[in-house]
Amino acid sequence: MNKHVLIVSPIPSHPQFQGNSARIYRLNQMFRQCGYKVHFVYFGMEGLAPEQQAAMEQDWDYFHYVQPEGPAAEPSYGEYFDIDDWYDQRVSILVEQLCTRWKFDVCLVNYVWFSKVLEAVPDDVYKVIDTHDVFGDRHIVAKEAGLEPVWFYTTKELEAYALERADLAIAIQDQEQDYFQSITSKPVEVIGYVTPLQSIVSAERDGNKIRVGYIGSGNPFNIISIETFQNAIKQSPTLFDNFEFVLGGSICKTFSANNEVFEIVGMVDDLDTFYRDIDVAVNPMLGGTGLKIKSLEALSFGKPLMATLDAMVGITTSEPYQQCATINEMVDKLQTFNNSRLTELTRSSSQVFENYNEQQIASFKKLFG
Repeated sequence: MNKHVLIVSPIPSHPQFQGNSARIYRLNQMFRQCGYKVHFVYFGMEGLAPEQQAAMEQDWDYFHYVQPEGPAAEPSYGEYFDIDDWYDQRVSILVEQLCTRWKFDVCLVNYVWFSKVLEAVPDDVYKVIDTHDVFGDRHIVAKEAGLEPVWFYTTKELEAYALERADLAIAIQDQEQDYFQSITSKPVEVIGYVTPLQSIVSAERDGNKIRVGYIGSGNPFNIISIETFQNAIKQSPTLFDNFEFVLGGSICKTFSANNEVFEIVGMVDDLDTFYRDIDVAVNPMLGGTGLKIKSLEALSFGKPLMATLDAMVGITTSEPYQQCATINEMVDKLQTFNNSRLTELTRSSSQVFENYNEQQIASFKKLFG
């Protein structure tokens, strides 16, 4: 007899061109692989194209859609949002109806700021919040980094209030588990981002320069990180004798006007295409919260990864090229990087990815398997 999981999300699972959609997609797939029927409720904060709907209807056992009425609300408290500012009560109405038709074993809601839906679920359903990220005092963290706060941000007190609605909170990495445990009495477990190894064959190219690539979205932390990476590269012009630098993803729309060192490829329809055409992936992340899914994505495509410490939070590694304290240190390491070191980094990156996946799968099975 199948188990049933009700998954509620304000973010679509398709396409997986941004980290949160990729996270939702993979966690849904893990439920399916553990024998659950997946009922996916999408509140369309990011719209719904016909091809998106078709893909979600195909991948999930049941798909339901709630159309937002107008744009997301402004912050109730001026400097920050109330925890339910972006919630729509019509989601609760739909969920209550679904609960009369189906006996759900688990209800998982994505994001603390959509946790109000758990109040519409019967008491005998196991209630889970997949936090994705920390939103308490997020606006303060952004301002300290010299950035304007974007998307959703609230206080620690309101975030703690939301967590009390659940039986379990899922943190995406260890540091955030510690934070959530400090503000709630509810259990907090870590389940990171699990993705299978992708089999790709590197493209054949003329020339012998090593192609170093980054692909990501245009969020403020990504932009400032790539700007800093570019400035460090410019300070070492001899790097261009041995390297080519490639930039892909929606970050290109924002960054192209300031670009001085990258080959701009823009949006790609298939990630295979991007990763097949580079030799080394980099994630020069500065700050930010959550798990840097782009690091794991690069590893999943079998690419050797160079990264800052911030880009590897939650991912255990002893590889020096993945423990750069600064972007300048990362660029310094490129000065002595060669094909022999490329082979070694490929091998160690593969082991980091394998160890990480095994750990996260075991954690998921312990909780839901």
